[in-house]
Amino acid sequence: VMFGGLTHKPAVQLTTKLLQLANNIQDDSTDYHHFTKVFFSDSGSISVEVAMKMALQYWFTLEQPSKTKFVSLRNGYHGDTLGAMSICDPVNGMHSMFSGVLAK
Repeated sequence: VMFGGLTHKPAVQLTTKLLQLANNIQDDSTDYHHFTKVFFSDSGSISVEVAMKMALQYWFTLEQPSKTKFVSLRNGYHGDTLGAMSICDPVNGMHSMFSGVLAK
């Protein structure tokens, strides 16, 4: 689901509830202490892809662009987008030909 800068009431309500849960808030407060943002994705592959890009961007903004390694589960399946395929299990995974796509 791509909102493209737009939203609707159910999305706002879900976001509020997710942030309350993530911040362990027990009442209707919106006084978020740690987590303040939610990113919605329309598929697991896209969520993995975006998480990888966000991690790379995080280290880049901290002026540590060499931090490009990812940890993934052996026998794990992370999706069919290029980035997700590149972190699938390189030994036993069905996408082994993509294991060297990203810098290590």
